[in-house]
Amino acid sequence: MKRLTIIFGLITISITYAQTVSFMAIGDWGREGKYGQQETANQMGLFAENNKINFILTLGDNIYEDGVTSTTDPKWQTCFENVYSAKSLQIPWYVTLGNHDYYGNVQAQIDYSNISTRWKCPASYYTFEKIIDDTTFVLFVIIDTYPLEVNYKYINPSTEGMYRGAAFDIKKQETKRQLKWIDSVLSTSTAKWKIVAGHHPIHSGGEHGNTTEIIELVLPILEKYKVNMYLCGHDHDMQYLKKPGSSVHQFVSGAGSRLRNTGKMEYTIFSHSENGFLAVSLKNNEITASFISAAGTTLYNTIIK
Repeated sequence: MKRLTIIFGLITISITYAQTVSFMAIGDWGREGKYGQQETANQMGLFAENNKINFILTLGDNIYEDGVTSTTDPKWQTCFENVYSAKSLQIPWYVTLGNHDYYGNVQAQIDYSNISTRWKCPASYYTFEKIIDDTTFVLFVIIDTYPLEVNYKYINPSTEGMYRGAAFDIKKQETKRQLKWIDSVLSTSTAKWKIVAGHHPIHSGGEHGNTTEIIELVLPILEKYKVNMYLCGHDHDMQYLKKPGSSVHQFVSGAGSRLRNTGKMEYTIFSHSENGFLAVSLKNNEITASFISAAGTTLYNTIIK
């Protein structure tokens, strides 16, 4: 919150200006401009040009089909740099990793942070904060959900093809360590708003459906510390879900490129399959979340107090 103080003799007038933190969230997107990716990127550029957007949050599966091989892989240009080329999109991109990113060289996505001025992926899971005003800030917790899935345990490291890299990278990780870290950063935070992002959904009416491991291992931690939003992709659609009695508003924004049909489940509030992204604006006392289509239409809007 910005304050302008004007002094007239002995009279002081203080004018307060409200501040916001705004970002766009998109998942399942890196397909060399195909399957609606370029159209969605163009609309993101227009939206960011007409609205004050501070950063972009990716929700995993950043580059298809099997991630990148190195920091010089041509896919960096064809899937990212050349597609999201609008001037308004030359802002920080905070990165979440997805299962398809693990099929390639995950470390290359982390190391690309040292090359790109906008790609921010310091580790497979990490945090950052954004200030809204003098008394309010937002904690963002980026988690790595693929190692939490039980399916990775059955990948054979000797298998040729795209799963080989995933097997080697994931088997190095300790699930309990990440869960302990998530609990720690949330328990010690004094942020008014807490937002967690991962690739796999908690609940979903889409093709992949619920993620059992996230429900059992992560959701209890999020509810324990009253996290406000969980953002994800994996299902290639747009969804807003809310479990009764839970503090966690769940948003699936996986419509960055190739789409799949979606559906509904018991916690579904909104479900739609169309290329687009999620736009989020945070103020001191409310969050506005809107699904925007590649054509520029606001498909759904909600306000969280």
